[in-house]
Amino acid sequence: MIPNDNTYCEIDPNVVDTYGIPVLRFHAEFVEHEISQAKHMQETFREIIHEMGGTPPSPMPTREDALYGLRAGRAASSTKSARRGWAATRSTSVLNANCQAHDVKNLFVADAGPFVSNAHKNCTWTILALAMRTSEVHRAAAKPGTR
Repeated sequence: MIPNDNTYCEIDPNVVDTYGIPVLRFHAEFVEHEISQAKHMQETFREIIHEMGGTPPSPMPTREDALYGLRAGRAASSTKSARRGWAATRSTSVLNANCQAHDVKNLFVADAGPFVSNAHKNCTWTILALAMRTSEVHRAAAKPGTR
């Protein structure tokens, strides 16, 4: 999904988990660009299946029924849950440029959470690179007299 003001998570003021800890409440809204991408994907896949002599196993989804198959909360890679920003303040992000939480200085997020968008492809190598960079920054910050 493309970052937009209507897609975010927040602490649910009324729901807690088994341990009494508040849970997250998610809000998601697809924008026109994503809906068009889903339609194009469905059309392309169906064309490939027909060209190979096959028959798609289900009818073409419509915008009205299911936004061409889009469903909030279903994704190949879970990303974008802790937005990473370049600013030193928390006005537009949860994490700073080093994947360190603005509000909890000893919290570093080393997964796909800091991504502000995702290019659909597997993001494992980027996660590994960011995790390594984040651990190096954390290690250097923990040692007096180093970077």
